[in-house]
Amino acid sequence: MKKTRFLLPLLAFVLLLSACSSAAPSTSTEPTSIAGVYLDTEYIDAVSLRNQLAYGTIKLAETSDAVTAEQATNLIPLWQGIIALSGDTTTASEELIAIQDQITTTLTPEQLKTIAEMQITNAELNSFYAEFGVVLPTPIPGVTKVPGSGSSKTEAEKAAARATAEAAGQTTGTGQSAKTLLFEKVIEYLSEIGKS
Repeated sequence: MKKTRFLLPLLAFVLLLSACSSAAPSTSTEPTSIAGVYLDTEYIDAVSLRNQLAYGTIKLAETSDAVTAEQATNLIPLWQGIIALSGDTTTASEELIAIQDQITTTLTPEQLKTIAEMQITNAELNSFYAEFGVVLPTPIPGVTKVPGSGSSKTEAEKAAARATAEAAGQTTGTGQSAKTLLFEKVIEYLSEIGKS
């Protein structure tokens, strides 16, 4: 009988604790990337962490912190993974961030610091894309795009815009190849380093 008197309040206490812990609001956080420790997206017209890693890797060639042949060999399959996962609609953002983290840890802290100091902007990246005939919409700093805001154009207006871009030798940034062009160029760059 003494055991029952002791166990009953203890059981009630345990149940109370478990109820309180399950009632607490769960804080789901967005997946974070190791790249965020080294790189910043808080400056004006900043590109994403992934694009900073990609374009920054290419631009490291202009510095004393250029990617080594060994790093290039390790980075190529990682960027190929980014391209493969980017084209898959079932890919979870955590998967892309996991590969992005591997890319980040393959680079040295000095290389990452140099990329951070570049403060790569969307305007700069658009100039890079324009060299290959791809025009991407540039986000306007401080303006949030409203979904469907471009849908007021008629089909004739959309067709005319496409025809104008094609006549100028440009492709619009809507296809998968346009979205992965930067990553493909990183792979080309790293392949050249790996050969030397």
